[in-house]
Amino acid sequence: MLIVVVLLIVIVGGGIFWLNSSAQAAVNVSATLTVYQPAASIERKGSGAFAVASSGAQVQASDSVKTDTKGRASIQLPDATLTRLASDTEVTLDTAHFTKSGALHDAKLTEKIGRTLTSVQHLVSGATFQVAGQSAVASVRGTKFEVYIKADGTMLVKLFDGVLDFDGKNHVHLTAGQQATADPQGNIGPAGPIQPDPNDPFGPALDASAAVNVGTTPGTEQDYIGAPIHNGDQQQYKYSYAGGTLIKASLGYPGSAMQLKIQGPDGQMHTGNGHSPIVVVVNNAPPGIYNLFVVGVSGLGAVGEEPFLAVAAVEPCVSSDIDQNGAVRRGYTATDLAAAVQVSGLSNLSVTIAPNSPAGAIVTGKGTYDGVGWTGSVLLVPHAGVVEIMAVGGTVFGVSVPAQQIVQQIGFAIGQDPTNLNMGFIVDRLFACNSVVMIDGRHS
Repeated sequence: MLIVVVLLIVIVGGGIFWLNSSAQAAVNVSATLTVYQPAASIERKGSGAFAVASSGAQVQASDSVKTDTKGRASIQLPDATLTRLASDTEVTLDTAHFTKSGALHDAKLTEKIGRTLTSVQHLVSGATFQVAGQSAVASVRGTKFEVYIKADGTMLVKLFDGVLDFDGKNHVHLTAGQQATADPQGNIGPAGPIQPDPNDPFGPALDASAAVNVGTTPGTEQDYIGAPIHNGDQQQYKYSYAGGTLIKASLGYPGSAMQLKIQGPDGQMHTGNGHSPIVVVVNNAPPGIYNLFVVGVSGLGAVGEEPFLAVAAVEPCVSSDIDQNGAVRRGYTATDLAAAVQVSGLSNLSVTIAPNSPAGAIVTGKGTYDGVGWTGSVLLVPHAGVVEIMAVGGTVFGVSVPAQQIVQQIGFAIGQDPTNLNMGFIVDRLFACNSVVMIDGRHS
């Protein structure tokens, strides 16, 4: 119930004790780095020095991230907007702001070189997400798109879903299934159908992720990108599941032949072969820790091929407190949160959870404390096996409360860093579905 205590401190303690009318309408937020394959490095705010980073590192505004010739990584905003970096890629997170209601207000990336694949969650009215190249900018709304910056500054944009505006010296509007190219001077060619590219590393990832999302609960997907695999090689990954209907895994790779195997906590082995993406489904999946094996079969060549594995599941979005065979699930409804709060002087408490969010949860509260009306909102996000609390705003007497001061008050009250809360188990996934905060994880 630590998460409930923290919520209370944010919306009551933080609001009462930190009045400040200078709070901004939009709050700065950070992104979380995931390193699938080393190495990835971070340069802090134009310092000029990149340092090797690991999964869970925070990427702040003006920080740059780059991968080396073997590196694969991603940066993710609290609303689940995800940018994947291929090898030999460098990007800068220029800005990222959230509204006080917990929605993305604006974000901008500058891509210096390389390839990125970005999935932007649905944006509220007036919100913006941009990726800038040397001489052109791609502006999107609730979409999935790829940007490829060549060494000479040429910028290729592929749009897979949604709509996109491409602006340089001229303007081009893209719809799903189209691509366009800007030369180093910013002259953008006409939109046309996406062309096959055997060197594009994101094709297998798109196919595998799309396959695993069919019929599973949004927010349960975990992705794994392995090092290049050769004939006879085997790679192993783990997925925690506290029970439900099924687990689905999908393996994508460029060509040749691979095999996907899932071993359940009951020892049963489920195997899939065939063309990419290979899909394996475990029905009536028992609770526990699942081992997934990617096997190189034939035709992989001397260089090998990079596998992309996506795993998702069906989970009931209900109040829960489950700990079985090493797998853990906590489910909190708004009623659970409100009922757990017992504070003298507090009345009219109302807690709401945003209905659906695949990589975090937006929790809002309002009420009266000793006759004073208050409101507050926080983002709960997974971070390197723990939970991070991001305060995005509060009001007391109708006066705004700065988010950073709320975070400081939380830390003072609970005696630990609110951006690094230990839940007593390793947090693998945190999401909201049907207005329930779901926290999935495992014991070490």
